[in-house]
Amino acid sequence: MKGMLRFFRATVVGGLLFLVPVIVLTIVISKAFQIARTAVRPLSEMIPVESVGGVTLAKLMAIALILLFCFLAGLFARTTAARRMINWIEASLLSNLPGYSVMKGMGESVAGVESDKPHEPVLARIEDAWQIAFLIERIEGGHVAVFVPGAPSPWSGSVYFMTEDRIKPLDAPVMPALSCLRRLGIGANDLLKGKL
Repeated sequence: MKGMLRFFRATVVGGLLFLVPVIVLTIVISKAFQIARTAVRPLSEMIPVESVGGVTLAKLMAIALILLFCFLAGLFARTTAARRMINWIEASLLSNLPGYSVMKGMGESVAGVESDKPHEPVLARIEDAWQIAFLIERIEGGHVAVFVPGAPSPWSGSVYFMTEDRIKPLDAPVMPALSCLRRLGIGANDLLKGKL
C-alpha cells in the first residue's frame, strides 16, 4: 500500500512539475500576443489587406512583432551587461531554489546551449543496480557528485557522493536519458546498449 501511495504521490508531483512551466509559458505567450496585437492594430488598419492565407493581418503582424522582440532580446542576452545581470539573479535568487542548477544544466543540454558545467548523463552503481544519473561535479580524491533522478519525474531525485569507478559515461545526449526515465525504462535497450 505504501509503495502505491509513494508511486501516486511521485507521479502527481512529476505531473505538476511538468505542467507548471507549460502553463506559465502558455500564459506568457498569450499575454504577449494580446499586447502585440493591440500595438499593431492601428498599423494593420491602415493597410488595405485584411488577411493573408486565411489569417488576419493583425495576427500575422503581432506574431512578427513577438518574433522581432524575441530576436532583440536574444541579441541583448549576448551582451556583457545582460550576462552580469543574469549571473546576479542566479547567484542572489535562483540558486536558492532546490534543483535549479541541475534543471538549468539539463535544460541547456536539451536545448543544445553550451554550458560551462554540462551535466553529463552517466550510469551510477547504487548497491547492486545501475541507475541513470547526471554527473554534477568531480570532487578531489577521485570522488564524484551525481544526481539520480526519479521516474517518471526526473526533476526530483537524490544526490550521491561516490568513487569515480562507480559511474560509467552513457555517451548519449541528455534528452534520451530523460525520456527513458519519463517512460519508466522504455527505450533502455537503445540507450544502454553495450554499457552494462
